Amino acid sequence: MSEEYLDNITIDGLDETYATNMDVDDVVSPSVMLVDFLIDGSGSMDPYERAMRECLEHYREAIVNSKQADEMMVSKTVFESRIETGGYVAPEDFNTDYTAGGCTRLYDAIIDRRQRMLDYMEQLKNNGTNARACMVILSDGADNDSQYRASDARKAIQDLISKEITVAFIAFGQDAFGIADSIGVKKNNVKEVSNDESELRRVIDLVSKSAISASKKASCGAGGNDDGGFFDV
Repeated sequence: MSEEYLDNITIDGLDETYATNMDVDDVVSPSVMLVDFLIDGSGSMDPYERAMRECLEHYREAIVNSKQADEMMVSKTVFESRIETGGYVAPEDFNTDYTAGGCTRLYDAIIDRRQRMLDYMEQLKNNGTNARACMVILSDGADNDSQYRASDARKAIQDLISKEITVAFIAFGQDAFGIADSIGVKKNNVKEVSNDESELRRVIDLVSKSAISASKKASCGAGGNDDGGFFDV
C-alpha cells in the first residue's frame, strides 16, 4: 500500500535541467553501483559553498581514479525552495556545481529521488545489468518548505532499505542528526559534521571510500548493503 502510494506522488517545483540519465544501452559493466547525493542548498548552508564545491570535485576525482570507476554511476540533487534533480552519469561527468539559498525541501527531495532511483534500477535490470544503490543525504536542519511530511519521507527511506539500498546521512550539527533519526535513517549510517570545513572534507573523503567499498561488495556478489554501516571502511 505505502509503496503504491509513494509511486504515485507528484512533486512540484522540480528543475530537471540535469535530470537525464545515461542511456542503459551505454552501460557496459554487468554490475553497477548507483551513488545518489541529495545536498541541502538552503540559505543556512551558504558558509559551506566553497568547501562543498571543492569536496565534490575531490569526490569525483577519487571515484574516477578508483578501480571501480567503470562500475559506478553518480547523481547529484540540490534541494532548496526548488529541487534541482540530477541524472545518473559516469563519474567523470559528475557535476560539482553548488550554490546555497532558499528554503529546505528535504522530504520532497527524498521522495522524488526514491522514485527516480528505483525506476532507473529497473531499467538497468531489464537490460541485463545488476544494479545496487546508495543514497547519501547532506543537510543542516529541519524541512520548512516541502509539500509532503516527515512520515512520507520516512516511508520512502524504509522502502529503499527494504530493497537493500543503503541510505546514509551527513548531519551538519545536532539538529540535523535528530532529523536523520526522525526519517528513519539507521544510526550507524549517520555522520555528524561540526561547523568546520576540514571536517566536511574528511567526511566526503569517507563517502568516496565507502561508495567504492560498496561497489566492490556489489561486484563480487556480496551485496551493496550490509548492516555493518555505510561508513565502516
